[in-house]
Amino acid sequence: MKVFISADIEGVAGVVSWDQTLRGGHEYDRACGWMTGEVAAASEAAFTAGAERVVVADSHGTGQNLILDELPDRVETVRAWPRPLGMMQGLETDQFDHVFCVGYHTGASEAGMLNHTCNGAGFVDIRIDGASVDELDIYAGVAAHFGAPISLVSGDTAFCESAARRFPSCRAVAVKTATGRMSGQSLSPASARQKICEAVAEVVAGPRPPSPNPQRGGLRLEIDFKWHHPAETLSYLDGFERTGEHTVAIDVDDHLAVARTIQFIGSYKLVPDL
Repeated sequence: MKVFISADIEGVAGVVSWDQTLRGGHEYDRACGWMTGEVAAASEAAFTAGAERVVVADSHGTGQNLILDELPDRVETVRAWPRPLGMMQGLETDQFDHVFCVGYHTGASEAGMLNHTCNGAGFVDIRIDGASVDELDIYAGVAAHFGAPISLVSGDTAFCESAARRFPSCRAVAVKTATGRMSGQSLSPASARQKICEAVAEVVAGPRPPSPNPQRGGLRLEIDFKWHHPAETLSYLDGFERTGEHTVAIDVDDHLAVARTIQFIGSYKLVPDL
């Protein structure tokens, strides 16, 4: 049995403000510890249940948040950016039986704590075939391409309720409740880890969720930006259509192309960080 974990920070117990999610911000180091604890708990529970391989994609901010010395020895990690498959990079390396999305959050168009989609600083909304999507939708599509089911997610109650509606065979573990976009009532980190451990054990002991059917035949990707400039400059490229002052659309083949396009737009720099 092989398990892939995609880890974000906004949905982790104790994380309630943007400051905690940004390098140099108040409690950022503590938040990284809490994130690492939840990932370590999920990984250890998977190994205990019989997993022979666990790969973790550190998928928040710089992609260098997890404290590697505090993860189980056998865990493999995917770190830093850019990477073409985004939050699912590493999934292409094997046939995984389960995908766990730990510390996830609601999208820009939904209520929930610290809600945004992919790039909160630049994107207002992302749509696929006219429907607003969050990061789980986008990257579940990538997982489906490789035949890997989303078996477990964790985050706040708003995210978990939304995920359970869209992915009914997925186990949703709520570790906090939003009382505002930047406030909430949270389990302690230790309680959150225990809850995740128990859920992972139950998921792995149960029947494997059915392999998802990847969406084929082309998708229309639309992105609304906070500013007009990226919409204008992207419209200079063949394939991109400027459909509004702040909006571009492009027709792509599949969810891998969706992920690559979002990664390109969010990470392209004329002068890279060296």
